[in-house]
Amino acid sequence: MAIVLIVPIKESSSMLSLQQTFKSKVDSWTTDKSMTNDALKVPSKQDFAINNIQINMSKQNVEDKLGTAQRVTSNEYGTKWFTYFSDNYKSFVMVSYIDNKVHALYSNQNVISSKSKIKYGSPKSVVRERLGQPITEKQKGRVKFDVQDDGYDNFHKDQIYTTVFYDKHNDNNLTALLQVSDKMENRLQEQYGAPSDGLAKSFELQNFDLVNAERVQHQLEPLTYSASISDTARKHSKDMADNRYFDHNNLSGESPFDRLKADGHDFNTAGENLAYGQTSSIYAHEGLMNSLGHRKNILKQEFKTLGVGVDFNENKQPYWTENYSG
Repeated sequence: MAIVLIVPIKESSSMLSLQQTFKSKVDSWTTDKSMTNDALKVPSKQDFAINNIQINMSKQNVEDKLGTAQRVTSNEYGTKWFTYFSDNYKSFVMVSYIDNKVHALYSNQNVISSKSKIKYGSPKSVVRERLGQPITEKQKGRVKFDVQDDGYDNFHKDQIYTTVFYDKHNDNNLTALLQVSDKMENRLQEQYGAPSDGLAKSFELQNFDLVNAERVQHQLEPLTYSASISDTARKHSKDMADNRYFDHNNLSGESPFDRLKADGHDFNTAGENLAYGQTSSIYAHEGLMNSLGHRKNILKQEFKTLGVGVDFNENKQPYWTENYSG
């Protein structure tokens, strides 16, 4: 039987070209304060709950608890992410449904509860002690996908894949949780979802929401979305995808600041984050948070505005460009 081992693309050295010396105390970014006004309850049916939402819960039950989704976007599984949050991006949860039942959940805020008492901020050692050794690969048909990474662990139990993301710059403590049912996971038989303009736009809006949820968790104000800056970012993602390079400077030598100025954007301060080859906006965002220079952009207090642009290359791999300004 032929087996193909597919390894996720790691952050390249070119992703670091805008990073600066970063000496701020990282622990001060994280708060133990829950992001929900409702008490987090120990889940009754599943190992984990996110803002008291569990896999297999009905959509009606979710929306009775959380209200109407603030945003609905496409995902790589061919379904939708329904994104719920209260004022100012608090209590941030992404939920995906199949037949009006919860089959995927995610949050990067302190809204996680579990039977094993794993929660936001739990150390990696505690997670592994209570959940066991993480899996190293996912197999779909005759293809194996490598899921090992020092930034997250994958666990598989009761027909649910649970991905625990760690903050490498805060003692490898739990910083986000993603759960995907087998039924949802098996909708994606390749490494990447089918590229489309709709999926690109959805990835852009998801990354915008993920950044804001992260900022609010770290006691910062959310950013304002800029459609015009997103156009600038999108052009750079398309240029990289079409011309097979990955760098902050384009092939004409123009920097992110040059491109922003050329498109008529005024700013006192600006920054750019790039990601490439991750399977989803969630993995792209978590990877950027574990890179100090990119993390600094995400959590920079002086930034007020964000534009995000996404495009795909011929191998279905997405490119993300985040342009920040203040």
